[in-house]
Amino acid sequence: MYSHTIIAGLLFTSGIAHAQIDSLKMNMDLRTRGELDNGVKTLIAKRKSPETTVASRARFGIDYYYQRLEVYVSVQDVRTWGETSSVAAKNQNFTLHEAWAKYPFSEKFTVKLGRQPLAYDNERLMGALDWAMQGRSFDALKGIYTVNQNSKIEAVLTYNNDDNDTNDLPDKEIYSIADGGEITKSLQVIHYQFSGHHKFLFSAIAVNTVLQNPSGMHYDMITVGVNSKKYVEGIGFFGSAYYQTGKNTGGQTKNAYELSFNADCTVLPELHLTAGAEWLSGNNYNTEPGENQSFSPLYGTNHLYNGLMDYFYSGISHFNTYGLNDYYLTSALTLNSDTDLKAALHSFTTNGKVGYDKSGNNLSSYLGTELDLIFTKKIGKIITANLGHSFMIAGSTMEVLKNNPDPKKLQTWTWLAFKINPNFRLK
Repeated sequence: MYSHTIIAGLLFTSGIAHAQIDSLKMNMDLRTRGELDNGVKTLIAKRKSPETTVASRARFGIDYYYQRLEVYVSVQDVRTWGETSSVAAKNQNFTLHEAWAKYPFSEKFTVKLGRQPLAYDNERLMGALDWAMQGRSFDALKGIYTVNQNSKIEAVLTYNNDDNDTNDLPDKEIYSIADGGEITKSLQVIHYQFSGHHKFLFSAIAVNTVLQNPSGMHYDMITVGVNSKKYVEGIGFFGSAYYQTGKNTGGQTKNAYELSFNADCTVLPELHLTAGAEWLSGNNYNTEPGENQSFSPLYGTNHLYNGLMDYFYSGISHFNTYGLNDYYLTSALTLNSDTDLKAALHSFTTNGKVGYDKSGNNLSSYLGTELDLIFTKKIGKIITANLGHSFMIAGSTMEVLKNNPDPKKLQTWTWLAFKINPNFRLK
């Protein structure tokens, strides 16, 4: 049904292209990434061989403007090489990524309705998840109010249901799709952003997540936070703070926080350094069953933060557990106008107390150390090549949390990616 609707929409747009459009733009996003997994996301056992996979994304978007109205449709095919036969009769990988309309009712107030990404601030709490081939988007209604040239306010509303509500009762609606370990029935977001002089940035966000327990009960989990950045004599200082309260899907009472701080500077014209730390609160081994002190990044793009190997907060991994402390140093070296090399060193510990091992010894909070390297080469205007290699040296507590008592001493991950991103205007 989606496919027929999309094709009809594209044909309709093409048919009126010469009749009444103000502008018609098209874009393509072609990606292919090969990975050698020798310990990504979780520890690999000593006797297990590395796994090689290749994945691709082909995304096509059309942006149509007519007077003050903007309509955007984006479709994509995401697949792992070999998962479908060369003569497959059905394509289960073709999806609608975006389909929205945006209309400014005045110079200050705009409404955006439909399937759309939601990305705020540094994507710590809500992000587009563009590293993942499928990306992330929501069915949402968004209102945008421009206060002045330096500030704006956005409000978002979502409501989720499945396609079979014939047996829904007032006290038990049917919905079961989980993200980050939570089943979100509805999402309400309000976000304020301000940009001032001398690269000063400030933002505040409040997110109410209406969660649905499998029993049919609904709970509110509220997250509020602020982000700020300021440059002082060439050194940038960034800080964020979030607090989470209410109840999660399991009915546990939330009392959790996230704090982060970093400083960045340009040491040489070709070298940029950033040093910082992040603390995401977690449960202790003796936390009461009805309580939850583990901060949930919800819909954040975690791949940008706690290591590229995605050991933490990827999928459902590490949510509602012992939390995380991340101490890091990153560097970006520009080799020439088309080439750069980035490196990031992370040291991870748990935020909560893990408890004791089988012998009664206290488990260390230390989880491991990760080093990420990325080499980037731009080929012309629309092609980018990336080569990445990561190392993880895990501690004994990581072995307990990942339930692998006999892992390889060194976990590694190597990947090679190509991105082709042409954009063009038809009129």
